[in-house]
Amino acid sequence: MTVRVRFAPSPTGSLHIGSVRTTLYNYLFARQSKGTLILRIEDTDQERFVPEALDSIYDGLGWVGITWDEGPREGGPHGPYVQSERLSLYQERARALVSQGDAYPCFCSKERLASVRTQQQTRGEVTRYDRNCRTIEPARAAARAASEPHVIRLKVPEDGTIALDDLVYGHVEWPLRAIEDQVLLKSDGFPTYQLAVVVDDHRMRISHVFRGEDWLPSTPKHLLVYRAFGWEAPPHAHLPNVLGPDGKKLSKRHGATRVEEFRAQGYLPEALLNYLALIGWSPGTEEEVFDVARMIELWRIEQVHKAGGKWDRERLDHFNGLHIRALGPDALFERLAAFAPAHWDRALLRRTVPLVQERLRTLAEFPDLVSFLFDDAGVKPAAAQLVPKKREAAETVEALAQAAVVTRFADWSAAALEGGLRGAADELGWKAGDLFMALRLAVTGKTVTPPIIDSILLLGRERALARIERAQEALQEGPPSIR
Repeated sequence: MTVRVRFAPSPTGSLHIGSVRTTLYNYLFARQSKGTLILRIEDTDQERFVPEALDSIYDGLGWVGITWDEGPREGGPHGPYVQSERLSLYQERARALVSQGDAYPCFCSKERLASVRTQQQTRGEVTRYDRNCRTIEPARAAARAASEPHVIRLKVPEDGTIALDDLVYGHVEWPLRAIEDQVLLKSDGFPTYQLAVVVDDHRMRISHVFRGEDWLPSTPKHLLVYRAFGWEAPPHAHLPNVLGPDGKKLSKRHGATRVEEFRAQGYLPEALLNYLALIGWSPGTEEEVFDVARMIELWRIEQVHKAGGKWDRERLDHFNGLHIRALGPDALFERLAAFAPAHWDRALLRRTVPLVQERLRTLAEFPDLVSFLFDDAGVKPAAAQLVPKKREAAETVEALAQAAVVTRFADWSAAALEGGLRGAADELGWKAGDLFMALRLAVTGKTVTPPIIDSILLLGRERALARIERAQEALQEGPPSIR
């Protein structure tokens, strides 16, 4: 079998992280099978259409590195790949079903349908279309359809079952009596999703349908359309949802869900894909850190879980940190530089990369870690902050004075600085960690920075001494409780 799979988003907003996971699984299956991945835009819901959504899809998937072979901008042998450009095809297929007796025009007004629903609710019944127009004689229905507004509905058998052997959920059956005569073609000539998805998958020769589990309840409606046309339905796999910490489908109430948000927050696309792949799939080994090539080797639809996987931001941060540390210095610098102000000295910035690589969880943390190198005026630690626990301000002034002596050593090297500062701590009767933290705050204004010795070397002797002196003055001029 030639594998042809598709990702078919509705352009109703920015690309959602759950959609990326669905696309990733389709992509992995296509690439490991030497098959074809298709991007198809399903825009039949014109009321919710967002013009910028197509750019978000292209930009988001392009950023994470997922590529496809046929699509709206790439073209292909089965285009157009936007549903609103295929209306005549859906109209033709709907009319064909009417002609063969498997569908019928429905002339019921919105008011009548609302009244029927209200009556059903009052009686405690399941709300559904009452098949009022199903019994209209075909010739009379055709005559009315020529001049009256109408929709086209599928004739659903009244008895029996329809079933699917899902590649994830296994055998699933639905009783036909629970399925209403669904609308296939709306009065404005646009198809419903139920018709368009089946016609497109058949025409585009889709070999496997991998989509979110939200579509499982709609699947019997699709299978009935396949049956009415006499087409064989391709194998289906309904993929578990990405869930929030509360067990509900991941949404904006749980925090960032749009791809551009993760990009702006400094996540690496390869780390995001690695983490997403493991929400709902496991390779059955202890291996967890993959690049895309490795995922293509390992991923199998048989290993996809039925249960939804919970989104865990801390775990994503962990994976992002691992991928950051796997980058070479030049590659990491290129990514980090995009998060730093343009006026910061790039040569100095590059020297910080090996010092921060082990500390970073996201690229967006980088500017805050190294900003002290580029902003002398902004380094103003509070006097209370400078004094270690169980120490006094006067003691801290003296300790910083000793640190300044070491900073003036002729031997301006990491070994000399560290040895001198540790010696100073011993003479003062301080823990080296306390002296280093007071010094860190004095010269950087922060508690978290690159290693303090390296930070001083990057600053240079004169700038470091000036900051130590400023910190001493802050302690001496502080409020009485500090002095």
